[in-house]
Amino acid sequence: MLVEATVATSRKHTSEWTLWVVAVSCALHVAEEYFTGWQPWARETLGIVMPTARFLFMNVILVVAALVFASIGWKRPTLSLIIPAATLVNAVFFHILPTIVQGRVSPGVYTAVMLYLPFSTGAFVGARRDGVPGRAMAVASVVGALMMTGVVLTARWLSP
Repeated sequence: MLVEATVATSRKHTSEWTLWVVAVSCALHVAEEYFTGWQPWARETLGIVMPTARFLFMNVILVVAALVFASIGWKRPTLSLIIPAATLVNAVFFHILPTIVQGRVSPGVYTAVMLYLPFSTGAFVGARRDGVPGRAMAVASVVGALMMTGVVLTARWLSP
């Protein structure tokens, strides 16, 4: 069961805009991965064989979910923060660390560093400033981390 809380804020401006930037970042990240050779890199590094149709389909689902969750905003912060949590896990564990360990740039690392890290972190910082309960942020963090890990494990499982 997801924890939900409607955030009542007296401020005219909130940090909900960061959710939209994260959603757009997802689309830009997919484009970077696609055009910089994520599929061969994932096969060599993570043991994931991802046909182009599956890669695009799964990422369309991600972008649509990110847009839908951004539109929900702080009305249901546990849902709206799942994608920022997942993108943080993706950035750190599936782009930045492999780049450091391998000593070569992983496809997607630039958008991970320049978009995912600052804006996904900003979504959580902004949520706190806007009065989102800590429990909602914690649950979203766990669900997002499990979702990202589940996607990678499922992709490996589906690989021949």
